Amino acid sequence: MAAQTLKRLNGLRDTITEICSISGTPGLSFGVLHEDHVLQTENFGYADIEAQIPPSSETRYAIGSLTKAFTAAAVGRLVDDGKLTWDSPVRDVMSEGFHFSDPGLTQRVTVLDIMSHRMGIQRCADVIPHVQYLSPVQQYNTTVHYNNWGYALAGQLVEKVSGEGWASYIQEHLLLPLQMNSTDCKAGLEDAKPYTFLDNHTFHTLPPPTVQDGSIMDASQSIRSSVNDMLKWCRALIKAYTDEQETGQTGSADSPLKQLSRMMSDHTPFAKPFGPRSSYGMGWVQAQLPTILGAVGCNPGFVKSMPNVGKDKELKIFYHQGSMAGYTTSVFLIPSTQSAIVVLTNSLSLNDAADWVGQAIIEALLDVEEPNDYVEYARESASAHLAKFPAMRKSLEAQKILGTEPKQLDAYEGKYYNAIGNFYIDIVRSQQPGGLQLAFQGLASQAWRLEHYHHDQFLWLMSRNEAVSRARFPYSPETL
Repeated sequence: MAAQTLKRLNGLRDTITEICSISGTPGLSFGVLHEDHVLQTENFGYADIEAQIPPSSETRYAIGSLTKAFTAAAVGRLVDDGKLTWDSPVRDVMSEGFHFSDPGLTQRVTVLDIMSHRMGIQRCADVIPHVQYLSPVQQYNTTVHYNNWGYALAGQLVEKVSGEGWASYIQEHLLLPLQMNSTDCKAGLEDAKPYTFLDNHTFHTLPPPTVQDGSIMDASQSIRSSVNDMLKWCRALIKAYTDEQETGQTGSADSPLKQLSRMMSDHTPFAKPFGPRSSYGMGWVQAQLPTILGAVGCNPGFVKSMPNVGKDKELKIFYHQGSMAGYTTSVFLIPSTQSAIVVLTNSLSLNDAADWVGQAIIEALLDVEEPNDYVEYARESASAHLAKFPAMRKSLEAQKILGTEPKQLDAYEGKYYNAIGNFYIDIVRSQQPGGLQLAFQGLASQAWRLEHYHHDQFLWLMSRNEAVSRARFPYSPETL
């Protein structure tokens, strides 16, 4: 049985190579756990293109939002220790005076709410005090409104309740007991170099992501890890979850992981097309095969419809995607077969190659009779991504009011602050004659050219090449 399974996985090598080529992914590492044993680890391409260094299963990648599961596990330990509950109001755990912009949310929002993406509050790039002034953009406790800041706030809760720094707590109570010795929250020499893929199908080196221990959003996306370490993590998760399901307890003495049954429950439903067979727990998406996956990844916005995975299987699966400037990652858990899949890549590419490869591996591992053509999905999503930026400009041009002129440009110059005065955009004359530029926080490294649109409106609309070469995230929907 294992030999046949391994043969099917080996048969994916050409598929994975082609997906990497189509998407613009220089390096990829994956690992498969099956029946509680590491069945396979494979590596493709380069961790460092310039030095022609291939990746290995010890190569570290920034895992992005896979970090959220670690933060959820940290909170789970604190809950199990009786230091707070999942239903504790956030206002009671944080310092006196903590509030949200909506008084109703201040009264209702719990620890569980901030970790299951169900508050409906707009996205934000800071934790406290910014989160206290974010406005609701959808009804509380309805469907998933994915948001990094909830986990950043959860990291603050860990620090407040434990008296330790978030990264120190993760290291001491999770990574060390699980012997994840290559995993931490800082960029290192062992990391695969981050790249992006330009429109002319060449690679461009990016700086390492600045999110790390002690920075904003560390509890949401700062961890770096390897395939070997992530397989240790997956094995421990599956064992602890299975033990809890069988015993009805909230953890076992020999595991640092607690409260997994609660963490991996279906707390918040997804809207269509992912509902009703998918929901968000805490740091994990729970789904029932057969169904479409990728709910928290980058691919859904670039294909007409996501593939139906595991057409002839009825299995519960847990998964998550991660993405940073220069990396995409995915992890999948199937407790009933003691299986896990980890895929790590080092590119801000034309699609989420880690997700396509992960789904292909799932179907090979489970011996799905009619597997999806993931190479074709890679082609479709890459093509749609390349078409997105020209399409945005075409749409804006079609709506432009012709024949209008701006005021004298000095009428627009100045610093424009947010509601609480701790973030601003500086509008100044650009180096090009007759133009303006914006600079976030007045930083020259964050200066962008503006072009007049109509009346008093100006566009900040760069080409895709300009965006990705400066490590701007290109996957957001047009409405943001």
